Amino acid sequence: MPKISGRSLTEHRDNTRRALFDSLSTLMGERGFENVSISDLANHSGIRRTTIYNHFTDKEDILLAFVEEEMSEYLSNTKVWLEDAETCIDKLRIYVRSQLLAERTYLVAPGPPLRDVLSPETGMKLAQHIRQTSSLLKQILQEAIDLGAIPDQDLSTAVQLINGTLTGRRVPRKEPSRTEFFHATEKFVIQAVGGTVPENLTELGPIPPCH
Repeated sequence: MPKISGRSLTEHRDNTRRALFDSLSTLMGERGFENVSISDLANHSGIRRTTIYNHFTDKEDILLAFVEEEMSEYLSNTKVWLEDAETCIDKLRIYVRSQLLAERTYLVAPGPPLRDVLSPETGMKLAQHIRQTSSLLKQILQEAIDLGAIPDQDLSTAVQLINGTLTGRRVPRKEPSRTEFFHATEKFVIQAVGGTVPENLTELGPIPPCH
């Protein structure tokens, strides 16, 4: 495989990290995190082990950096999407869509849950990154309560139940099943928190296609 390179040290570093993240995502999806080694990442990405250790201390370090980048991109894109929402219910629908569109291999990989195979320190850091989505959802729900769109409720419980519903779902890739799945899930979440489902669900726009 070709060596990772770039026009500058920064670009080289970014290219190296991206290649490792892509390899980790692919291999985790195939066999689970506990069955992926640094040697596997080196062979799959074409990056030498010595180079990998110049950037990361171990595979847990790579996982944390990967999740941090994924979460940062997710939050940035979701917040931009939320800026176009006309109602607080639309914001909730956008959150649902954004969560369903996020293909997080590190949460749905085969094998034991990550919390069972990571060191306690890494597990805590990973949980901190993932909790950022919960904070965003909590803000959306609080706004809906303040505006009278949904009744007052225990937000911590609501956030946990909604994220449990959305995380790791296998989303249909073909239409019309794909759009039907998104709309059914949006309706379920809105009704679960006591909101009123919009009469025309298509007003929010089409469901983004699969990559």
